[in-house]
Amino acid sequence: MISDTKLRSLLNKPNEPLILSHRDGLRVKRNKNGSISWQYRCRIGGKQALVTLGKYSGLTIKQAQELVPKLQTWLIEGKDPRIELKRGEANDHVPSISELAQQWLEKKSPTLKIKTQTLYANNISKWIAPYLNVQADTMTALTWVQYFDKINELGSVKSAGVLLVRLKTILRWAAMRGQIEPGNALFNLQVKDIGEPASVGQRFLQFNEVAMLWRQIDLSRAAPATKACLQLIFLTGARQSEVRLMKWEHLDFNNRIWTVPPENSKTNEAIRRPITPKMEEILNSLAALYGSRDHVIPGSSPRKPLTTHAVNRYCARVWEQLNYKYKIVKFLPHDARRSLSTLLIELEIPPHVTEKMLGHKMRGVMAIYNKHDYMKEQAHAYEIYWQKINEAIANLKS
Repeated sequence: MISDTKLRSLLNKPNEPLILSHRDGLRVKRNKNGSISWQYRCRIGGKQALVTLGKYSGLTIKQAQELVPKLQTWLIEGKDPRIELKRGEANDHVPSISELAQQWLEKKSPTLKIKTQTLYANNISKWIAPYLNVQADTMTALTWVQYFDKINELGSVKSAGVLLVRLKTILRWAAMRGQIEPGNALFNLQVKDIGEPASVGQRFLQFNEVAMLWRQIDLSRAAPATKACLQLIFLTGARQSEVRLMKWEHLDFNNRIWTVPPENSKTNEAIRRPITPKMEEILNSLAALYGSRDHVIPGSSPRKPLTTHAVNRYCARVWEQLNYKYKIVKFLPHDARRSLSTLLIELEIPPHVTEKMLGHKMRGVMAIYNKHDYMKEQAHAYEIYWQKINEAIANLKS
């Protein structure tokens, strides 16, 4: 007789294959990878046969024993238990974690932006599908920790932390739908147990650093669209996607207003910013080079915007050049937002104005009653910001 204690001692411990007999024709096979399968020995058509019933601990000792009378009945009726089991599995399929993740993404996708859909899909295909093609109820605290250890080894501790949060969301969604049991061992794990939380950025550039960046962009041999994209990101403090996805139809030059439509906004609300003289200068140069139809900053064609990868790669190259020359600390396109906010606050620009410049939602009572965009105040703040950058550029040349 095989006990749970014995099976748990063998489970998930890769070693040479091992077979242990139980009773009533049942036996277990410990596979080379450490998984344990239930098998039933019988004769089918006058020949010895092994019927694989399922894996322990998804199939418990009690459940395996309860299958025996059904198997024997099929044999008496002249039916092949292997075929009958497959029919039953097809009618009562329990999805794997990988399948649940894909189902969750398909349901969630209509509410997500394209960039977020791509990020989630990549996470699932890279870190979930290859390693979690198992039922959630078979995962113990130990096997979850072993999974995250693998993520730490092949990815990073921050990747493990992000995946823990995402997997909890997926499994809670599946539990609410009745697809898995609600008490999965994953829910007891904390990020600190298996990795690290995603870091909150602290980097912001001083005016002299922005000036060095601006000059390095001017000196670089990148495509004009790529150069202009990074300049507009640091000039406006807008999110990278807001700049990349800008279309000429979003720009009202008569009223000097750039409107980011809700579908391009992280807040799902339109964002209005002024078109400053420096911004207009950059836009006019782009119109002269690429025309004023479709995307302002084209990628491989006028109908396609510059990609996130292209902007990040270019920013990395510019930083490497500046680091080589001046030992400048690493920065990313997103640091432009922190730089604009921090430097303008130091110049005594009111926080509610910088929040509008960044496209943040107002909070509390302000969010309910104050729908004003502070366009004049934004324009004034942007003009001061560019003046300070321009002065820093002049100081570099002297």
